[in-house]
Amino acid sequence: MSLSNMYKQFMNGFTYIIPLAVVGGVFLNLYQTYDVEIFFQIGTSSLFLVYPVLSAFIAYAISDRPGFIIGLLGGLLITLGQSGFIGAVIIGFVSGYIITLFSYIFKRYFKSSRGLLPVFIYPVFGALIIGFVYLGVNSIIPPINDMIRTLYVQLSLIPLLILVIILSIMMVYDLGGPINKIAYVLGVSSILSGIPNVMMAAIMIAGMIPPLSIALATTLFKHKFSNEDRQRGLSNYFMGLSFMSEGAITFQKKDKKFMYIFILGATISAILTVIFNVESSIAHGGILTVFFIESWFYFLAILIGTSFIMALLLGISLPRLKKEDIV
Repeated sequence: MSLSNMYKQFMNGFTYIIPLAVVGGVFLNLYQTYDVEIFFQIGTSSLFLVYPVLSAFIAYAISDRPGFIIGLLGGLLITLGQSGFIGAVIIGFVSGYIITLFSYIFKRYFKSSRGLLPVFIYPVFGALIIGFVYLGVNSIIPPINDMIRTLYVQLSLIPLLILVIILSIMMVYDLGGPINKIAYVLGVSSILSGIPNVMMAAIMIAGMIPPLSIALATTLFKHKFSNEDRQRGLSNYFMGLSFMSEGAITFQKKDKKFMYIFILGATISAILTVIFNVESSIAHGGILTVFFIESWFYFLAILIGTSFIMALLLGISLPRLKKEDIV
């Protein structure tokens, strides 16, 4: 049960809930604008599925299909309770490891009962245990969730600014790696709490700046990039607009100064996002997010302006290539 394995198991569940969180946010925003009942039903149904799917796929990563069923049931209980994202994660891990324990016990000491394992013993006894675990989780976690929500709502400008800057820097530090994912998870979990906030907007802008600034730099300073890098730079337009930070990894590996410039860009964008109170209730979507953000003009201005400034810094800081290196 290493931390790296637990991280992979968690991400296995988290990856599946992103589309659901996006669909929920988009259609609830559409419902607020157009008051069409089916939009409300789609949005609420999508969000209702988030915690069962999260728990189920975390458990699945640990103990395959038997764990999936118990995780799904536990996640549904979490949805009906008040322990939210944290509770769903706990239930997912407990569900998976309960089935792992059952598998070890019954296959080792009760070999004759193998036919009953997947259809009776795993689901029935697993459900019984996860029910009691849920009762414990639902009594401990809700006060923690309320405290976190209250702290965020009551944050004054300076602490909020520091928090958003830290999350934005985390997004650009390893460009899609574990630190980036932790920041993104925190952003998504804040969205699932039902509060549109500047954290998610800042996280998305920060994640889009590295590939976009590289794309602009390779266009504006062609004489400082090889033909191969210029071709990669073109693809970074799409990756940046799609909120795919990974497009900048190749460039950052070649030159460490890229990372420092990205950190500067993330810091500037975070400050501007807080100052202009750019809030998002959408967890993903890249540039398409602007259609569901009230302060869409500021979102675009911060994204484009910061990316352009970082592109200029990249171009100025890089040495001019020799003609034979450009081709």
